[in-house]
Amino acid sequence: MKFKRIFIAACLMGALIAGGCSKQQKKSEPVLTKSQVVDQTKKSFKSGEVIQSIRLSTDTSTQIVSANTNFGGDPTVFHITNQTTSKGKTQSSEEWINMNNVYLNGRSSWYKAKLDKLSGHTYAELLEAITNNTTMTDPSPKLVKAFKMKRNKNTYTLTADIKDQKLMKDAADPIFGTTGQSAAQEKVFRRVQKYGKYQNMTVKAVVKNKKLTSYNLFINMKLGKLMKVRLGQSYGNFGSHDFLKVPDSALNAKPMPKASTKKGSN
Repeated sequence: MKFKRIFIAACLMGALIAGGCSKQQKKSEPVLTKSQVVDQTKKSFKSGEVIQSIRLSTDTSTQIVSANTNFGGDPTVFHITNQTTSKGKTQSSEEWINMNNVYLNGRSSWYKAKLDKLSGHTYAELLEAITNNTTMTDPSPKLVKAFKMKRNKNTYTLTADIKDQKLMKDAADPIFGTTGQSAAQEKVFRRVQKYGKYQNMTVKAVVKNKKLTSYNLFINMKLGKLMKVRLGQSYGNFGSHDFLKVPDSALNAKPMPKASTKKGSN
């Protein structure tokens, strides 16, 4: 019996040692370099969500125009909730966009129009601005160099503060060109773009488990002595709308009345 107890104890000890060895043999994830993390931001994405915004402010007033956008599908479609906030009041509108038309929710019914006539930008320009954002998919060497990286286990955060005029302009152009709800609004933003002075741009990208989870950039400008301008582009929920489609209720829309198409909305 004594020998049996010793034998069992030896087997248990061996099992514990073997278990400990197997845990030690399990390799931890290798720590990524900054260039490897940047490579994760370059990967193309089929769908996701993005908020584009333009804020104009003085000491006495603020106006914010934003486009909260879900995008995805094949070919890509966009579901956008536009908001304009001024003097404490907010106006909003809902629209779907595909390669052919923009479909506007008129509350009682849907209306359709050509996107470029209504908003001042084309489907191709919107597609380029959102799904091929070059600060993400093809960052310049100056931006890559400016990135500082922090790591928390398998989560990596890249941040950069940029003052390069060309980098800021290149990042701002698609936001200025595709955020407005109307052709008239787009013209106003183009004037701001032309006469505004760029100050700085901040960029923040979060990569978790080798996947980009969020990406944010904000650009600060001055227009004259009194007005401040802030542009934003905030991405998240990548891969969440791969099968997005324009609903039948919108596809069955009526043609937009000609007077409304010319006037647009403010």
